[in-house]
Amino acid sequence: MTGYFAQEPRPLTIDDHVPARVLLMGALGVTPYIDRAMEVLQLAERGHDEEHRALVIARDGTVAALALFGTVEGAIGVSKLHIAVVAPSVSVGDVGQRIVKAVLDESRQHGARLVVAEIPDDPAVGQLRALLVSVGFDEEARVPNFYRDGVALTLLRHDL
Repeated sequence: MTGYFAQEPRPLTIDDHVPARVLLMGALGVTPYIDRAMEVLQLAERGHDEEHRALVIARDGTVAALALFGTVEGAIGVSKLHIAVVAPSVSVGDVGQRIVKAVLDESRQHGARLVVAEIPDDPAVGQLRALLVSVGFDEEARVPNFYRDGVALTLLRHDL
């Protein structure tokens, strides 16, 4: 199924709104993280907001990968990856890496020197951490019990 989604990552369009939500709900489901992810997606859909942008890999009305990212307000040269999700039927090692690398490229083109990702140390998003590490993100810090007892916040960093 991965070859079917050989397209390059591109900005979110109006035709992607429903499939992007379907992918996000499928990936995050009923977790404490879905509300913020949906909020960032909604902000990205409005466009013209450097703090809330979205890239997709899609074909024929199906979004196989979605990345939500943007600049960090008040910081010079810092971008943030809010979330990246990949459909279960496609390769994280191919499609997932392409979407995250596209975020890194876009961030670099907009003057970022580094990209950060703040993710919960939770099995619900375990695939995201593995994906980020596979493209060169390193753990910078950890805040124990940040989200709830036993679930730390992990700060990952990728220098550009």
